[in-house]
Amino acid sequence: MAGATLRKIYCWEMRIEDLTVYLASTRKGAAGIGLTLERRSDCIDFFKGIFPNNTLLKDYRVNLPLVRKVKALSCNDAANRPVDLDIECTPFQWLVFKAIAEIPFGETRSYGEVASMIGRPNNARAVGQALGKNPLPLIFP
Repeated sequence: MAGATLRKIYCWEMRIEDLTVYLASTRKGAAGIGLTLERRSDCIDFFKGIFPNNTLLKDYRVNLPLVRKVKALSCNDAANRPVDLDIECTPFQWLVFKAIAEIPFGETRSYGEVASMIGRPNNARAVGQALGKNPLPLIFP
């Protein structure tokens, strides 16, 4: 794409028991989390298809806030500090992500309930679609 600014995405991976957690951040904040039971060769390979046309670099330091957040979440520490975010999403997706972030730890809501939370009670299917594209499934469960 002519004139497009490439983002630098810094990747890292970590294991939590049998789960491989792939992390992606920019200098502004968390950009993506991937989860798999399969161990892939490298975090950069994992994110190539998710962040095409971006510069991918392996860097623990940039991902350290996200590493700490994931470790805290894996220990059921709901009171840990929030991380800065740098996600690309539509305004509707952002409404959905903000709404589910307000759901108390350990509680659940249906897509219809989330749609009502954002003032769009007839948009349960759209809420489901937004959550299907959730770039940070541990942050916005």
